[in-house]
Amino acid sequence: MLTRRGRAVAGIAALSVLLAATFGPRALNAVVAPAAVVLAAGYLQVRNTPDVTVDRTPPADAHVGEQRSAELAFQRRDGGALARPFLGDVTERVQAGLRPVESEAASVAERADGDAEITFRTAVGDEPLSYEVAYEARGQHTVGPATLTATDAFGLFEREIELRGTETTIVYPRVRRLGTVGRRSLGRLQEYSRSDQRGEFEELREYVPGDPLRDIHWKTTAKRDELVVTEFAAETDAESVTVAAGANADGADAMAEATASVVLGLVGDGVPVELSLPRGEMRVGPEYGGQQAMLRTLAVVESGPIPDPDADVVIKGLSDDASVDVRGSQHRFAELVDSRLSVDAARPAGVES
Repeated sequence: MLTRRGRAVAGIAALSVLLAATFGPRALNAVVAPAAVVLAAGYLQVRNTPDVTVDRTPPADAHVGEQRSAELAFQRRDGGALARPFLGDVTERVQAGLRPVESEAASVAERADGDAEITFRTAVGDEPLSYEVAYEARGQHTVGPATLTATDAFGLFEREIELRGTETTIVYPRVRRLGTVGRRSLGRLQEYSRSDQRGEFEELREYVPGDPLRDIHWKTTAKRDELVVTEFAAETDAESVTVAAGANADGADAMAEATASVVLGLVGDGVPVELSLPRGEMRVGPEYGGQQAMLRTLAVVESGPIPDPDADVVIKGLSDDASVDVRGSQHRFAELVDSRLSVDAARPAGVES
């Protein structure tokens, strides 16, 4: 098919034929002959473009806020290698939730449906094309299909080839490292999860939000004019902690982030967790794993009621944050985490993207 430039050249050549009929064949020799040559050459180049397929390497599963690379490799439809490169525009569709990163080699455009397209103006051959993808929203997102528009060296003809096929990438919720308040609050929970009995007295320390009121040492508090709590030693080995999570209609993202952070924080300290979500239950722990399965579930979990309001930890996702109830002690999730840490720093040990 002729491009806009090709139509212009063909139009000039046709006009020259009319001028030649009026003013003599000199105009035909000067314009029509070169135009006919480039049109014929361009047509043959595009006509001989081989049918190709794409082998797509999608970006790896990762967390919101991270960035990974994708790759497109080309070969003949019969499976053979391309004999020689040819010019073309390669356009890859990327679903919303993922965001292709613009570079010197590629441009990015928004689609009306919210997805994005990244386009390479390149020589299509044996060398693969790669691009970076930013992870903007949790979920299961698709890359592809792609379109290849082959052109001749003069830009006069083009041929569009649909490169069918898609690949899927899972975007996990962001995982935040717990700050001082969060570690204290869950640390006390870990202690009491070992046994409802108290161990021996260990020390007196300053009160931290999240400490149970029953642990306040009132006599020392009166003397110091500040809250002081009693620290007890644990008596037995850890038992599992129950965590239940739900969310309002627009709070699923906050619920997923808070749940991932709290559960992985507990597991990282050696405490197994019995997790219940609006649609399903699972066990996550240092001995029997489950972290990756939990992250995959939280990537797509939807809003719903809290399945176990009496759990040790009850998480409720709201539109702008999540509430975390640790055995009756209420917190905002934002109060429990260390906001200074990046996503990479926040990923718990042993959890790979």
